[in-house]
Amino acid sequence: MPDHSTWMRRALQLARLGAGSAAPNPLVGAVLVQGDQVLAEGWHQRAGGPHAEVECLRNFGDGPVPADATLYVSLEPCSHHGRTPPCADLLIARGVRHVVIAHEDPFPQVAGRGIQRLRDAGIQVSIGVCEAEARWTNRRFLTSVQLGRPYVILKWARSADGFLDRHPRTARAVQRISGAASNTLVHQWRSEEQAILVGSRTVLNDDPALTVRHVEGKSPIRVVLDRSGITPAASKVYNSEAPTLLFTNALRNDISAEQVVMPPDASPLNTLLDALHQRQVRSVLVEGGGALLQAFLRAGLWDEARVITGRVLFGAGTAAPELSIPALRASTIGTDEMTHHLAPLRDQPPFPLPDPTWPW
Repeated sequence: MPDHSTWMRRALQLARLGAGSAAPNPLVGAVLVQGDQVLAEGWHQRAGGPHAEVECLRNFGDGPVPADATLYVSLEPCSHHGRTPPCADLLIARGVRHVVIAHEDPFPQVAGRGIQRLRDAGIQVSIGVCEAEARWTNRRFLTSVQLGRPYVILKWARSADGFLDRHPRTARAVQRISGAASNTLVHQWRSEEQAILVGSRTVLNDDPALTVRHVEGKSPIRVVLDRSGITPAASKVYNSEAPTLLFTNALRNDISAEQVVMPPDASPLNTLLDALHQRQVRSVLVEGGGALLQAFLRAGLWDEARVITGRVLFGAGTAAPELSIPALRASTIGTDEMTHHLAPLRDQPPFPLPDPTWPW
């Protein structure tokens, strides 16, 4: 019997190459294998572009697919006309005889229809290979589809004595806690999410740009929660380097960013997440400040927390949030200690807790 898990893990490696560019579509990889030989590979590179199965078969060429070849794909092939034609129809037309799938696509327009179409055409379909790892890879997409909100990642850096910043402040600028290696990693994280969120105090105190600069990648949508309208119009977050979405209680005429005016009695977090979901934003990285992070923690509206502890001592400042759940993963990057937390399991989580060896 072939080692299906080996080839499916390769498909998942390929799928993750689309992080930061495939959204709002899921991350999908495909590998065409004959015996122990890879015939072709492909992955979904960008939204609106060819799906992984199309890329794989395109790379294989126009010749007939061998009858004993197996196509491994990390998510159920689509069965509907979206921006591209149905992948299930392509597999049938190209004569693929055996398809191995990690798990079913919960998207309502697919949801088992692709698998059924393949089986109706006489194709052997195997399901459930590396399913847990595949669901973890697509946790953003699955959370959006199944829970109706973006996947929420909380991120903060804390001093060795437990503060987010030093008081008193002497300048409007970011106070560095982490080292160069962690700073580069944070920019990598930014490039992999669709949106990045901060509160008004962070804009007022730090004047962050919230763009991707230290790695190659697209900057996420910058989201600012400023109900009182205290953020200066000249703040970097309102420049033209990346799009910005401002959530406020009153329309501002001094900035050019898109704005969402919230009723004063509205729940700000739910309003914000609902608006992002309506825009097909699958994930948001919350970078501060302390009050906003605590609000997400108190509401239970979070999925991951990535905490970096530097060696610097502040003595006094804004206290960093505390998490009562145990750390699932800890690592050292340069001189910084980083701990990765996950929210407690839901009743029916769209993905399981990961193996510590799985990539973020």
